[in-house]
Amino acid sequence: MKLFRCSSLHKLVGESKTKGSVLSDTAKTEIRTNVKEDLTTFKSFKGNQYTAKGNALEEIAIDLSGKVRFRKLTKHSGRVKNNFITGECDVLDLERKLIIDTKCCWDIGTHPFFQDEAQEKAKKAGYDWQMQGYMWLYDCEVAEVDFWLLPCPVELTNDWDDREQLIDLVDKIDLRERLTTVRYERDESMIQKIKDKIPHAQAYYEKLYQERIKARVAA
Repeated sequence: MKLFRCSSLHKLVGESKTKGSVLSDTAKTEIRTNVKEDLTTFKSFKGNQYTAKGNALEEIAIDLSGKVRFRKLTKHSGRVKNNFITGECDVLDLERKLIIDTKCCWDIGTHPFFQDEAQEKAKKAGYDWQMQGYMWLYDCEVAEVDFWLLPCPVELTNDWDDREQLIDLVDKIDLRERLTTVRYERDESMIQKIKDKIPHAQAYYEKLYQERIKARVAA
């Protein structure tokens, strides 16, 4: 049975505008992409310099997230799953039933300095659903998304990038002002919606998967 990643949940749980269809057009598009990727070596997204920055600075961001909370945090390792979804959070604090995910923004323009801006950015990226998925998987009560603004490693910049804006201007801002946190509490109604929607997503995935398998045999 196909297990969907928590990072894709926001694309799967939307309401359909088509009468008689449980899955939205966005959900169907996401599921089709999953089938294509699982049947081939195709990847719809292989990353870019923005995700490369996040990966390169992840451990630094996690360390800083610990320091502002006055405790030592380390990256969680180990993907977990149930019968519906799978995921791997950045930081797992089972003692506090807390999940922390860090996000490193590209530059001053894309960093959410304001709380409402951070909430909008998180929702647009689907972090609200992703965190609910994590809280369900890890049996936690709270999830926090830390948006960090850190200088970009020079090796990730191109010759045409403005390194003064990406590095020097960022360094001039007090580190404490370069963190904005969005907090989510466990929402059983959202988790129930995941439970309701994913079986339909799994059924549609299986239908498409078998369609391609049969086409291969016929060929």
